[in-house]
Amino acid sequence: MGNYGDTELDIEWVNNLAWYGKAVRSDGFICEVHPGELSSYGIWEKVLFNKVRLHIWRYPLPNLELVILSVFFLWQVFDILFKKLGLLIPKFASMMLAGLLLNVLLTVSGDKSIVQEILFPENRIDIPGCLGSFGFMMFWFLNGVKMDVNTIFKAEAHARLTGVAAAALPITVGLLLYKYKSLENRPLKAIEYNTLLLMESLTSFSEIARLLLDLGMNHSSVGQVALSTSVVSNTVGLMFWLVIVPLGFQSLVQGVGLLLQMFFFIVIVFAVVRPIMFKVIIRKREGRPIEDKYIYGILVMVFLSCMYWDGLEQFPALGAFILGLSIPNEHLIGSALVERLESFNFGIILPLFMSASMLRSDIRVWKYILTFYSSNDKKFAVASLVLLIFLLKLSVSMIVPYLFKMPLKDSIILSLIMSHKGIIELSFYLFSYGLELLDRDTFSILVLSILLNSLFLPMAIRFLYDPSKRFMCYQKRSLASMKINGALKTLVCIHRPDHISSMINLLEACYRSENSPLTCYVLHLVELQGQEVPTLIAHKVQKLGAGAGAKYSENVILSFENFHRYVRGSIFIDTFTCITNSHHMQDDICWLALDKAVTFIILPFHRTWSLDRTSIVSDSEMIRFLNFNILKQAPCSVGILVERHLVNKNQESQQNLKVCVVFVGGEDDMEALAFAKRMARQESVTLTVLCLLAAKKSKKATGWDQMLDTVKLRVRELVRSNDPGNLKEESSTTYLEEDIVDGADTSMLLRSMAFDYDLFIISRTCGQNHAATLGNESWCEFEELGVIGDFLASPDFPSKTSVLVVQQQRTIASN
Repeated sequence: MGNYGDTELDIEWVNNLAWYGKAVRSDGFICEVHPGELSSYGIWEKVLFNKVRLHIWRYPLPNLELVILSVFFLWQVFDILFKKLGLLIPKFASMMLAGLLLNVLLTVSGDKSIVQEILFPENRIDIPGCLGSFGFMMFWFLNGVKMDVNTIFKAEAHARLTGVAAAALPITVGLLLYKYKSLENRPLKAIEYNTLLLMESLTSFSEIARLLLDLGMNHSSVGQVALSTSVVSNTVGLMFWLVIVPLGFQSLVQGVGLLLQMFFFIVIVFAVVRPIMFKVIIRKREGRPIEDKYIYGILVMVFLSCMYWDGLEQFPALGAFILGLSIPNEHLIGSALVERLESFNFGIILPLFMSASMLRSDIRVWKYILTFYSSNDKKFAVASLVLLIFLLKLSVSMIVPYLFKMPLKDSIILSLIMSHKGIIELSFYLFSYGLELLDRDTFSILVLSILLNSLFLPMAIRFLYDPSKRFMCYQKRSLASMKINGALKTLVCIHRPDHISSMINLLEACYRSENSPLTCYVLHLVELQGQEVPTLIAHKVQKLGAGAGAKYSENVILSFENFHRYVRGSIFIDTFTCITNSHHMQDDICWLALDKAVTFIILPFHRTWSLDRTSIVSDSEMIRFLNFNILKQAPCSVGILVERHLVNKNQESQQNLKVCVVFVGGEDDMEALAFAKRMARQESVTLTVLCLLAAKKSKKATGWDQMLDTVKLRVRELVRSNDPGNLKEESSTTYLEEDIVDGADTSMLLRSMAFDYDLFIISRTCGQNHAATLGNESWCEFEELGVIGDFLASPDFPSKTSVLVVQQQRTIASN
């Protein structure tokens, strides 16, 4: 040891090597021990090595766990706080604020503090930073998987033009301004200027998709245009980047060589990797999960792609993004990758990258920018360039769609969405800062601009966009307000194959003739997996087997085509497939109902029974949540079908379909009765109207009592009308009145009638604030069915009769 210095230095060297796994000798050589100590020895370490031991946070594994826990806790606190305040701030903004708070704590605590030792441990590889970089790489890869390039070709003309103009105009104006200035008056170098110009002009599709998801706008009309526009703009920006980067070389040969290496990678990915993926998909049976070996193989390819682009001295994550584009996002592999990796990556690993980015910025620079004081021309130039491009992008993204007759308010919202900046831009700036293409002051200013953008832009969008008016209807769309011979437009929703027969049976029981036509829009709902953009496919304009939705909806299309041939001339049927996120399916249903002027939406109940109707085979909370949301915001009347008995009117059979309507009084009850009246006009349908009266009612009639009596008179008039068109209805309709004391009487009465009917039609609010449900409210399991509807659909009800629960249109806007 004496050959390497004095005794104290030798002891320090040995201690560093033993505890840190790394030490520098007196002659400058670095010695490392592999593998190093990952964690402490617990209580024995304190007892045996009290003076020379390490603190717990200096070990790699506890240090990593502590950083992950701190970052996760802080960004969740910010996210929850914003939600409690009613501010829809994107999640990555909360992650940036978590990193900013750590940066402030680090600045206040100073060097050699506990915060410094935790965030920047000595003689250690930055393991949290490395893990965050891995999460960032996976984020880019998954964005590529979820991005549908075909959206460019599906986009409308104004979306394409807006996307091109939003990227091309700022870049063109920026290049002209730079060429106009003389060399001595340019505060920014060419490489710095081009980096800022390109990234500030670019609109990232994944950022826009994440913003719209956080704001709940990805299924709105403006959101759909923004998604299409961002895909176009992203592609244009990427093409600019592929052209500008090679031109940055002094030698044309080097630039062309780099371009060829990039195209070689792209060709290999799409000509070799993508066909292999399709072969894997073909070999897998439908419904079978993807095997882990394929997932691991794809992850290896992600690493190799990043290594290839890093070898080209280009942005490594771009290789992962291009590889993600080659993964078929509508099939097993794409959906499996998103399902397995996205939640953990976005919630746990990616925040480490965001925090690391904020820790590298100098918050002292922000003081001069926010106070509009800076003696440095370069800082002022950076801030001015960012502001100029933002204004150009905001202006062109508003003017172009407005010229295409988009409403001014929607054009402003679209321009704000297109001007959004986030993690993609931040990651590229961090990469440029690591390559010393940007200095720390410039990087800090750019981080500040992204933070302000991500905080205030969503607030402005939310202020202008009112989601409560999305599905407002300016006219009544209810069965009770229709003429009895009027054309009925229905929207039938299908989730599972076993919903098909129940919906067809109900339609068959309620259609009339050419004198009273029925228009039926069939919507097959498929959960979106593996991509960001929701898709609505109309099958009326394409042949069976054509289009992206045919593979999902072939059974639905064939079944309703057969039904249409059976009742040709009486029903018009149009079939759609909606591939969308389960949390936003209600938006697509309501949009289609509003667009097609639908009067009645028919939803399947979330429970499905076995063939013998005795046991429950599926119970989907997702469908129940969807039904709740549609009941709240539907622009028309809604019905929920609980089918446990085959509801149909087989004309070859001598038995009639027996329908019972339970009536108490109210708008929903009138709606249920109006639907039952259409069924009563069928040759093989008999209708019973059961009117429940409150017993022991006071003889002094109040205004409310008089109104109820008027409603009952209207019921009798509807049921017993003698116009020539109602002769069949009059002969097959029975009107009953029963006095009810409380909910127990109602239950006993319905139990006694359980086996007399095939279908009960009841309103959702039937018996609400009435003696008919007195004492039964607390026993209601499914609120969406109402108290009486829940009893009829419960396992305690003796028969397995089907139930249709009806709610009248709730939202009518005033002119």
